[in-house]
Amino acid sequence: MNNWWRSLGIGTKLSILIQGMLVVVLFLAHFWVMNLVNEGVLNEAERRAEIAADGVINGMNMLMVTGMISNPENRRLFIKKMGASENISELRIIRSKQVQDQFGPGLPEEQVKDDMDRLAIGLKKPQFKLNEDRGIFTVRAVVPFIVNADYRGTNCLTCHKVEAGSVNGAASLTIDLTNEFSDIKHTKNLLILGHILLQIVLFFSINWLIRRFLRPLVKLQSTMELMERRGSMEQFVPVELEPGSQDEIGKLGMAFNKMAEALSDAEKSKKLSAAIYQTYADAIVVTDEKNLIVDVNPAFTRITGFTLSDVIGRNPRIMQSGKHDLEFYRNMWQAILNEGYWQGEIWDKHKNGEICAKLARVTAIRRSDGSVYRHIAQFTDVTEKKQKDEQFFWQANYDLLTGLPNRRLLNDRLEHALAAHKSSEDCGALMYLDLDKLKAINESMGPGYGDMLLIEVAHRISSCVRKVDTVARIGSDEFVVLVEDIDFSGTKDAAKIAADIAENIRASLSAPYQLKDKTHQGSCSIGVSLICGNNASADELIKQAEMAMHLAKESGRNAVRFFEPKK
Repeated sequence: MNNWWRSLGIGTKLSILIQGMLVVVLFLAHFWVMNLVNEGVLNEAERRAEIAADGVINGMNMLMVTGMISNPENRRLFIKKMGASENISELRIIRSKQVQDQFGPGLPEEQVKDDMDRLAIGLKKPQFKLNEDRGIFTVRAVVPFIVNADYRGTNCLTCHKVEAGSVNGAASLTIDLTNEFSDIKHTKNLLILGHILLQIVLFFSINWLIRRFLRPLVKLQSTMELMERRGSMEQFVPVELEPGSQDEIGKLGMAFNKMAEALSDAEKSKKLSAAIYQTYADAIVVTDEKNLIVDVNPAFTRITGFTLSDVIGRNPRIMQSGKHDLEFYRNMWQAILNEGYWQGEIWDKHKNGEICAKLARVTAIRRSDGSVYRHIAQFTDVTEKKQKDEQFFWQANYDLLTGLPNRRLLNDRLEHALAAHKSSEDCGALMYLDLDKLKAINESMGPGYGDMLLIEVAHRISSCVRKVDTVARIGSDEFVVLVEDIDFSGTKDAAKIAADIAENIRASLSAPYQLKDKTHQGSCSIGVSLICGNNASADELIKQAEMAMHLAKESGRNAVRFFEPKK
């Protein structure tokens, strides 16, 4: 049944549904009209019964006033005459118990016979009942007589010693409705015939209207089938619509035209995107919602060495270099999930095992319900640029001979130290070192020996301080040592600790040097300037330490002197 319904066209489905609804509506209308007719007939019969009963009551009242009611024959004659009225097939007068108690039981036919009689007298309300026997329809009505002190000018209480509002009796009438119901049956047959004729007219009219309304849809269908056969949106033939077609189907046709044009443009864009994807210089990796690789472009293979067959269905972690910890990847994925993308530098591994730096951007593509559909990673190899940047940074900030920081890097670290010491109680020290008689070594032993000496000096100074301290070469034979956060306690103050460090450096540099096949005895002069809550700038501190160094030279070289501000 389901398959049969699905196989039908829209027009056939609409016709079946509309025709079915019309059958139901017309049947309900037919049922409703016939109910109204039946109710009208019954209401009219009840009205006639009440009028007839009222006439009986009036007649009985006249018999009572004239005194003729006491004669049973008079009552029989009256009932016979009243019962001879048109369509009345039976008429009886019923005495209630209170009348029987006062005037006697009366005639046999005047006694209560059934439940309708009892209900009418007991409830003081008329009772009606429709009966049908072999095609003959009758309505029986039992109408009670209510005692009234002024019933149409007559006081019932004059003769009847009962309470006002009580029931003296009732009139039982049976009215023949055979003719009325015969008319109803004839009307019903006419309605059924009209129903059938109307259904036939509506059937053809509705089918014609449906075909007319669906004509644009049929055009759309044929156009879409034509597009399917040709296999290209570029060969789309627009659907011609009649002027002013602005109903839903007309709007659908116009929307389809626009959609087809958009799809044609999208098809061209797709081809262009595919060409760009294949020729793009940056590598592109596409992964699914589980982060498994589904596609890569040729640039990916060129940059990483991995082909699509190497990586398809695998997680991109196969390229991890090991240079990043779990926290790095956790933060990266948190940004992708929360913000939709992540970008930054990442170190990965080439297929041949080499480590390479990449500038990457990862974007999450989501479905309409918010779930992840694809991840798109785009990156380029920046290893060579990183190496050049590192080389440039090294050349700009380090001494090429000794590998120590130069004056530029020293100034940066000194500025940072001064900013930190403004909000700290710890102290630091800046030491300015000058080698004694380096020029004489170069002249007597040659420049090569001087370079070896400088390298050894750099090593000895570095061994006398902590790794967090800075040892810099700022001239041919001039070195600066920046000692930060001197931790002093007990009886030693900052100056004492700085003096001990400087003395260790001086002693280390005074030890003999073995330079290839020659031995050299060297020395140095050291000037110290304390960094302890003063407001001196970096240049001023270097000048202060340099002044203290010159004092050490003037005192005979191979000595340590502190800068002492003038008072």
